[in-house]
This record gives sequence, C-alpha cells and structure tokens, in this order.
Amino acid sequence: MSIKGMSMRDRFLFFALALMAFTGCKQPAPQETASGREGGEAWKDFTSFYERFHQDSAYQMAHITFPLEGLPQGADSATIASGAFRWTPETWTIQHGFNLQSADFEHQLRPIGDDAMIEKLVHRSGDLAIVRRFARLGDEWYLIYYAGLNNVKHGGGIDIEGGF
Repeated sequence: MSIKGMSMRDRFLFFALALMAFTGCKQPAPQETASGREGGEAWKDFTSFYERFHQDSAYQMAHITFPLEGLPQGADSATIASGAFRWTPETWTIQHGFNLQSADFEHQLRPIGDDAMIEKLVHRSGDLAIVRRFARLGDEWYLIYYAGLNNVKHGGGIDIEGGF
C-alpha cells in the first residue's frame, strides 16, 4: 500500500512511528563506503563528529547551520514551491541515532569530496525517505540540510534532495 492509499489517521501513525524509530535508537558508526574513504583522515573526523552529534544534544545544536535549509516531514506542495522553509532552534527536534539492524530503512552515506556527506534513509518500499547533508566548515562538521520523512516515490513524490 502506498502512502496515498492510507487514511489520514494511518498516515499520522506511520509518520509518528517512523519518526520515533529515527530519533529513538542508538546510531552505529557510519559504514565503509564504496569510495574507500574509511581509514582516511576526513572519514575518521566525520565518524567522530557523527557519533557525538547523535549522543550530545548541546553539541548537535551547536553543529547545525540555523536557519537550516530543508523540508518538514510530510511537506506539502506550497511549502516545497516556496523554497522558503527553514528549521530554527525552536522548531528543531534533537535527533538520536537510528538502529539500522532492526529498521525498515536502508542507510546510504555518500561522501562528496573530503568536506561533504549526503545521508539518505530510504524506506525499503522506496516510497519514503529522509535526507541529511553534512559539510566541514573550517575545522568542524555541521548539518547543513535536513528533509524530514517525505513521500519520494517517482511520479507521485517530491524531490527532497535540496539541489543535489
């Protein structure tokens, strides 16, 4: 069943459960990528940042570029078309790790050079996804983009890539 075929109540429950799964579990360290970044200094720096980002809420808040570009969960066409949505410290919910062993999401972490990472959590159905982008600004890593859980099914979904 697609998200469009669900009742409003079922959609809310699905999104709420997915959000709890995303924000409530311990995050394993990022895995080795096909590009072989593991072992490199940039990858080690990112791995340390990534673990601390999910364990320390004060650190997390200090390592987000507010106002943060992105999309809210379940974004509507008006929000997407405006391009004006931004997360603020007041609208942000602290993110905790994601248990990939017991989840229905596939984790993709792709380096873009030595100073940027794109992370996607895609539901195994392919209908829903979360996207985060991280960048090294100066000597530290920051979250620079966050699109909450949205319908991304080709043809009926939205583009949550944020220009990537």
